Amino acid sequence: MTVTKPKLKKHKWGAMHDKVRMIAQALHNGEKPDVKALAAQFKCSNTYVYLLISEARKMTGITKPPSKRGSQLSRAVELKRAMANQPLPITIEEPKADMVNHPPHYTAGGIETIDYIQAKLTPEEFRGYLRGNILKYSSRAGLKGDADEDLGKMVWYANKLKSLS
Repeated sequence: MTVTKPKLKKHKWGAMHDKVRMIAQALHNGEKPDVKALAAQFKCSNTYVYLLISEARKMTGITKPPSKRGSQLSRAVELKRAMANQPLPITIEEPKADMVNHPPHYTAGGIETIDYIQAKLTPEEFRGYLRGNILKYSSRAGLKGDADEDLGKMVWYANKLKSLS
């Protein structure tokens, strides 16, 4: 088997370092450099070996094969580009109004209707109003709209009545 010497580009050091030449020869033969083994052989750090491998790649023109992470990134970039021209399947839902504690139709004018009613009635009249609503929502639960909403309103009025005691 004949091993041909790689064609090396002119290096900035002038004379090639033996270590870089050895790594360049291994790259030319299709071998993957073992950084830890080379660091032990050269009695240097892994970082220095990476520098030597980089220089050897520059001189031989042999590029580093794509890493698995690189291929995953390129797939992600391709997917991003493909999706760039398609509308996103996103729907924005308006937040649901709290129909039990703060119905939006009861806050027109900047004050909740319940607060206005309480301000206009005597304490005894207001308690009667609350009792009437407790009876109304408990008796119609499920007959007009959502039963859970009606029962929620009944509980709300009961809690309001309890807070007055």
